[in-house]
Amino acid sequence: MEFKIDADRLRLHLKILGIGGSILMLWNGVCDLIYGYSATLSGPAYFSPAVITTVLTADGRPHWVMLLAQTAGWLYPLFALTYFPWWIGMRRAGFWLGTLPVLLLVYALMMIGGIQHAGFAFLSVLEQAKAVVGCTDPNFFDLANRYIIEHFAMGDLTAATALDAGAILLAIGILSGRTIFPRWFVILSPLGTLVVTMGVGVLLPAPAAGYVLAPFGTWFMLVPNIAVTLWLWTHMDLVPKDLIKVSSPT
Repeated sequence: MEFKIDADRLRLHLKILGIGGSILMLWNGVCDLIYGYSATLSGPAYFSPAVITTVLTADGRPHWVMLLAQTAGWLYPLFALTYFPWWIGMRRAGFWLGTLPVLLLVYALMMIGGIQHAGFAFLSVLEQAKAVVGCTDPNFFDLANRYIIEHFAMGDLTAATALDAGAILLAIGILSGRTIFPRWFVILSPLGTLVVTMGVGVLLPAPAAGYVLAPFGTWFMLVPNIAVTLWLWTHMDLVPKDLIKVSSPT
């Protein structure tokens, strides 16, 4: 069955995904900060075991705040829809460099919302409980913490793999020159955004580093979403003609 979309409807979809999606992603950034921000961590410290301690202890934040942070996980199916404009732009690159990377990124976002974003809250459960009632058996506490981390890592394995593979393939597709995007657009792709975010963040001192690096997963979604929306909105003439439904004259 052939897929076609009316030009006006496409603009409406772009507006909804670009504006609405970006607003919801900003809330995801707030939740990321709850999970991973620490005023004491510099850029390099975010790439050290110190960041694990921050996540496990929730940096001392109360239980109700951690519950609040989980709410962004509900939104990831909506975030996955923001890759529809990317599919439009990447379609000319074929299945392997156009469609497959988009499918991988959609899968990754769905998994991240389920296991990773929610999982960060579970990682801090033992430390939250310890802060309230204490712990008299450190061996049990350490083993339980280790098992929770291992379960989190196992559940997140396919999400991380799909995220990396999808971002790399998408970047290769853009660089191939077979998409409607210029090659420099790779900087605004998910991979380019991650590289720039981490490159800038690692150079920052505390407390500024956390504002860049703690919500890195949000930048990964937000920057590409804004970029692809604006590009398609201003370059509708580049959208493959076989996707646009021609309205019959009345």
